[in-house]
Amino acid sequence: MAEQELSPRRARLAARLRELRLRRFRSGSEFARAIDWQQTKVSRLERGAQLPRGPEELQVWVSATGGSDEDLAELTDLLARARLDYRAWGDAWRTPGGIAATQDDIAALDAQATRIAEYQPAMVPGLVQTPGYAREVLSVAGGPVVLGAREDQIEERIAAQVRRQEVLYAPGKTIQLVMGEAALRTRFGERATLVGQLDRLVALAGLANVEIGVLRFDVPAPVLPLHGWAINDSSVVWVETLTGEQRLDDPDEVAAYVAAFDAALAAAARGDEAVELIRALL
Repeated sequence: MAEQELSPRRARLAARLRELRLRRFRSGSEFARAIDWQQTKVSRLERGAQLPRGPEELQVWVSATGGSDEDLAELTDLLARARLDYRAWGDAWRTPGGIAATQDDIAALDAQATRIAEYQPAMVPGLVQTPGYAREVLSVAGGPVVLGAREDQIEERIAAQVRRQEVLYAPGKTIQLVMGEAALRTRFGERATLVGQLDRLVALAGLANVEIGVLRFDVPAPVLPLHGWAINDSSVVWVETLTGEQRLDDPDEVAAYVAAFDAALAAAARGDEAVELIRALL
């Protein structure tokens, strides 16, 4: 998977791990053999592309490198902070080109993933939004405008989002999108815009590598509709809020979101049933 720019918290943890390793081992491969880990795992930990699973792995690292109890305590604190990896949208909107760059980051990750899965309880996922629908979503009074987003920045964001959608047509991908029936009925602006969005969903449902699911109102909800999330290759989860986005790659947390998504997918109307439901609303 392509890696986005590290947050300061992840970068600090990665740097400290490498500093400790260099006390006794000149190379990551030598260290990996000593502790019976894969070299790729050591490399990803030292680059911040992956976080240690927990205190047990930190203890292995510290013991093998001759670290102290103080080193272990420091790493434990750094890991706790890194797990709160969070990108604030306000910073992106205030930085020229920043909000478009966030979409380009996500597009790079999507390009490397073989499975992309997303759940949205009441909104059409960004990966399949029409420019008109995206414009209305991003322009609502309680949306990015409260963070200072300008009209020209919103247009930059939409252009980047459209570029990201090229992944829908890339070979070797499995793209699964599940949304609540509310997503098909929630209107952010003109009725015609929503009609155009639903029409696009019908068209995309015909792509071989794209699966669209709808959780009907008359079916018991299989997941808590607290928020939406996206999953790349069952290895990282992105949870988006009004003000930012949190990255989760703790294996236990990722597994929980994967299980929740799979439950939603199993209960959703898919294929012809989903298309019939969308067409009925059209």
